Amino acid sequence: MTSPFLSSTEGLIARKPVLGGLVAALMTEGQYDFWSRELGSTAAWRRVFARVVAAQREAADTLTLTLRPNRNLGPVSAGQHLTLSADIAGRRHCRSYSLSRLASGRDICLTVRREPEGLVSNFLHDHVQVGDVLELSQPYGDLATGLLSDATRPLLMLAAGSGITAIYNLLASMAASGRSLQGELLYWEKQPDRFCFTEELNRLQAEHAGFRVSRFCNAIEGREDAERGRLDAALAARLAGAYPAASIVACGGGAFVTAARELLGGVGKEFRAEAFTPSFATIDDETDEQFYELVLRRSGKTLRVSSRQSLLEQIEDAGLSPEHGCRMGICNSCSCQQRGGESVNELSGAALRGQGAVRLCVSRANSDLELDL
Repeated sequence: MTSPFLSSTEGLIARKPVLGGLVAALMTEGQYDFWSRELGSTAAWRRVFARVVAAQREAADTLTLTLRPNRNLGPVSAGQHLTLSADIAGRRHCRSYSLSRLASGRDICLTVRREPEGLVSNFLHDHVQVGDVLELSQPYGDLATGLLSDATRPLLMLAAGSGITAIYNLLASMAASGRSLQGELLYWEKQPDRFCFTEELNRLQAEHAGFRVSRFCNAIEGREDAERGRLDAALAARLAGAYPAASIVACGGGAFVTAARELLGGVGKEFRAEAFTPSFATIDDETDEQFYELVLRRSGKTLRVSSRQSLLEQIEDAGLSPEHGCRMGICNSCSCQQRGGESVNELSGAALRGQGAVRLCVSRANSDLELDL
C-alpha cells in the first residue's frame, strides 16, 4: 500500500521549499524516510528509493531489474555503477552493480549475476518482486569519461563474465546517440548458457558494418557463435595489429583485467579498465602472514587482524557493519579515517602511514592500526 500523502510529497522538499518546511516541522528526515518505506512509497527526503517495475531473465543465472527511482537520483551516465542496498534478515547489505540495459524515462536497469555464495545476488534472484522498493546510491564511476564523445577512434572492448554489463551499456549508449560503431567486442564466458544480451549484441553487429562481436567459451557445444580461446599473447598480438589506434576498454574479474593490462596496456591510443573484484597481490609464503592489533575508536573494540585479508572483511567477521558499497575500491563508501599505524592499498601498492583516509575494502594492515570507526 502506498500512502497518498507520501506519494504527493515525493521530491517536495527539493521543489517546494515552503511546503517542504511544513513537512520538516512534522517529522525528522529519518522518520519521513522510515514511514515512506513502511508504506511502500519511494518518496524520501534525500535518499534514493527505487521501485522494481520489471524483472527480465538474461541468462541461466543472470537477471535484469528495471528500477524507477525517485527524483533524488542525480544524472547517470553509461559505464557507471550504483550501490544497491537490501535489508536481509534484519541487516542491511550493500553491493555495487553496473548500469546495463538502456531504459526509457527515468528508469534504470541493473543486471545481476547469481553468485553461489552471494548473499545479495541470491536475495535479488529469489525474493525481489515487481513492486518492491530498494535503495540506491548516487551513480559513480568514470569509465566512459571522454569515450562517448570521441567517435573517431575504433573501439576494442574486452568483457569477461559480469563485465559485459558495463561494456554493453557503453556500446548501446553510443549506438543510441547515432554513433557508428567501429571495432570489436571480445566476450568470454565459462558456460554457453551464461552469455547475456545475445540478441542486442547481434543486432549491433548487423547494424554497424565496421563492428564485430567475438564470443569465447570453455564449452561451446550448442553455441555456434562461440569459439574456444582465452586472452593470451597470440590473441593480443592479433588485436594489436588490427587495432593500433583503438580505445581499449577491459571489464571483468581482477585476474582478467590484470592480464588485459599486461598484454594490451601499451596498445592503442588509450587503455581503460574496471575490475569487479580487486586484483590483490598474492602472498605465497605462509610465513609472510602477520597479525596486528586493530583499534576501532568509536566502536570501542580491539581486533586481531591478519596482513593477508582486507580490513573490511575482518571487521565484518567481527560482527560490525561498516558502510560499504562496491567492495573493489571505486565508490569510496567504506572510506574512514586512519589515526595511526600503517595500512597498504592493494590496488596501488601504496602505504598509508599515520593519519589519512583508508578504503577498507582494498586495504590491509601492515602494522598495529587505529581507525576512526
